[in-house]
Amino acid sequence: MGRARRSVGLLADHTAGNTRRYVDLSVSLRVADVDRLPDGSRRWRSENEEELLLVGGRWDRREKAWSGAEARTARVLRVHRGQEAAARWLADWFRRYGTGDWSGFHRVFSALLVGGRRSGKTHLSLVALVVFAVMNPGTTIWAVSPTEDTGDELDQALLELLPVDWRTRSARGANKVITYRLANRSRIILRSGARAGRLKAGKVDFALLNEGQMHSRSAFTKLRSALDTGGLVLIAANPPDSPIGRWVEDQYTGAASATIDAVAFDFDPRGNPWIDQDVLLSLAKEEDEKTYQREVLGLFTPIGDVVFHAWSDRDSLRDPPLDFIDVTADVTKRELGRAAGYVVGLDFQQTPAMVGIVCKFFVDPADVEREPLLWIVDEVVAERADEQDLLDELERLGRWTPTRRLEEGYRGWREEGDAAESPVHCAGVLDASAWWQDGAHSRGRTSDRVFRARRWSELHRPQSESNRNPDRIERCKVTNARLKAASGRRRMFVARHCVRTAEALRKWEIRNGAPYSRSPFAHVADATSYVAYRFFGRPPLKRSKSEYRGARHLTRAKEMKGVFR
Repeated sequence: MGRARRSVGLLADHTAGNTRRYVDLSVSLRVADVDRLPDGSRRWRSENEEELLLVGGRWDRREKAWSGAEARTARVLRVHRGQEAAARWLADWFRRYGTGDWSGFHRVFSALLVGGRRSGKTHLSLVALVVFAVMNPGTTIWAVSPTEDTGDELDQALLELLPVDWRTRSARGANKVITYRLANRSRIILRSGARAGRLKAGKVDFALLNEGQMHSRSAFTKLRSALDTGGLVLIAANPPDSPIGRWVEDQYTGAASATIDAVAFDFDPRGNPWIDQDVLLSLAKEEDEKTYQREVLGLFTPIGDVVFHAWSDRDSLRDPPLDFIDVTADVTKRELGRAAGYVVGLDFQQTPAMVGIVCKFFVDPADVEREPLLWIVDEVVAERADEQDLLDELERLGRWTPTRRLEEGYRGWREEGDAAESPVHCAGVLDASAWWQDGAHSRGRTSDRVFRARRWSELHRPQSESNRNPDRIERCKVTNARLKAASGRRRMFVARHCVRTAEALRKWEIRNGAPYSRSPFAHVADATSYVAYRFFGRPPLKRSKSEYRGARHLTRAKEMKGVFR
């Protein structure tokens, strides 16, 4: 059937329709609902559809310019509600690109559309290519696929999206590079990204990197650098399942935290009204959970053996909602004996880095159990530094609050005028080795003394009843349970700007069956897990020497909930 459609398209390209002087070269991009009919078929509901963008006009082939007249007809391209957020953003981008007015708009140069299969990301990407080609005569657009075979999907889709009298299609060269030439001299070129070096050749105004998780980071970099006219690279990707596509995770995190000039949009196949949802959901019975979440639902899942398997870029990386209640003072007073406004997890290593992970506790006002949620709200990673450098950065960094960052930094002491009900100082949860060595592993010079000399007075070990660190595997289990409990509930989150923490929780690897202590992510993850264990961990059963002591420990979580009822 695919070959038959292609043959019909090629034959139509040589009909007289492509020789008329004037052609209506116009696109109307619309968002609409979809009705399911009694026989199971579906159709667009045109009654309440909304036009997001209208581009193009009547093109004069002889003068090679717009005729000045409006098009009599327009090619209507519709998107469903699951594609709406990205489509609205693209419509705004197109308008601003056309006018050159970027005021009030975070201008970016790449947009990631990530989700499960059949969620609509590739279709929307191709619609965007068509819109750009129509509104910008004489431009060059690339659609890059991982291999020549994977480009067939794009070829078939373009044959259906582009009216016959708009385009001609040709395939040339040993690699069969397919080119669609529009009446206005714009070109959409289908290329393979199998050899990333070939993407350096030529000028590109707008591009699509399809199946981004199957491309190398080098392919994206070369394509992005070829885009020197101020255009946009669209990346349509599934969450990666191999190291080659790990850069897609980094792109997603960078866009979410606004640390790179990019945006990201999630596509859920369950929001696509054109596919049979029963068939989609039935795959949950056939696939393991990890594969189902990644391939079907489009969720980021860990690649390989990682420590924090419960981490999710989509669910764990988020800012505290403004209506959540800050209960840090109550939680710290109960657990540490004195109230604090922030808790800082601290790990000391001159090489590779001194680490400070700043945390708070919040309660969801809709949670009837009033369970405190652990939230990482800031981070300091001082590379090749000592304790003094780490403290300098903490005290210099503007203090995070839910609404804005203050000029005052983090401090570990109380000052006159500090409100008892809303403390602003920090309590530290330190690597237990801080009481017998410093970050250079020098005995006789200890990290805790450096902090106390700088007036940081509230210093605590990760275990309340031990001078040693908790077992690494046990505190990682506690952290995983906070990230996602067996019930599916998530009770630990990372603010979007904390990119080093998010990266560590996503990538800390397991080697020989244990967390890899020499990993570049180990120390950030350690500092984080110290806090999680101190507030939510359970000491080993062998340490419970009396029934009272064991009962007291086992009811800690219930007691903490009770504080906020």
